[in-house]
Amino acid sequence: MREFAGTESRVEQGRSGHWPTSIQELSEGERLVLWAFRRWVSGHEHLPMLAREFDRQFRQSEARPALIALDAALVGLTRHARRTIVYHQPCCACLGADEVCLISIVAALQNGATTAARAMAQWLVRSDGVDAFTTALDDFADCLNGSGHDLPYRTRPHNGTRPARPVAMLVH
Repeated sequence: MREFAGTESRVEQGRSGHWPTSIQELSEGERLVLWAFRRWVSGHEHLPMLAREFDRQFRQSEARPALIALDAALVGLTRHARRTIVYHQPCCACLGADEVCLISIVAALQNGATTAARAMAQWLVRSDGVDAFTTALDDFADCLNGSGHDLPYRTRPHNGTRPARPVAMLVH
């Protein structure tokens, strides 16, 4: 597994238009999505912890549907992955490109940008898996919305400008 970390940033958490390079730059909702993804891909022994955390983080009526939707999305990702998906250990402070992509897809779906979400999904999954993957993530995004976990839509340009990109990346 390769881990990537970006240059230090003084940008506030969850600021739209900024591409995060570390967990410290993520909003609370983005951290929840990342944590859930990392726990799910780390193995079935993490699933009881994931279910308990969803019980705490989501409204009672949303916890189980959120878990089911996340599971469906990640099963679809494993079955239709375009390539090996790179991720970090659950407690690692680093943030990888595939992890940012997943967070960005969920944020786009929360903000009604289905076309953008589908385009980003094609970077992770083959075309035959995009529909199932994005449909499940859309259900997950709805559960996040229903429980007050709004993700910033960082891929949306502001005032006609393009989002800022890091000037340099440090690979460790």
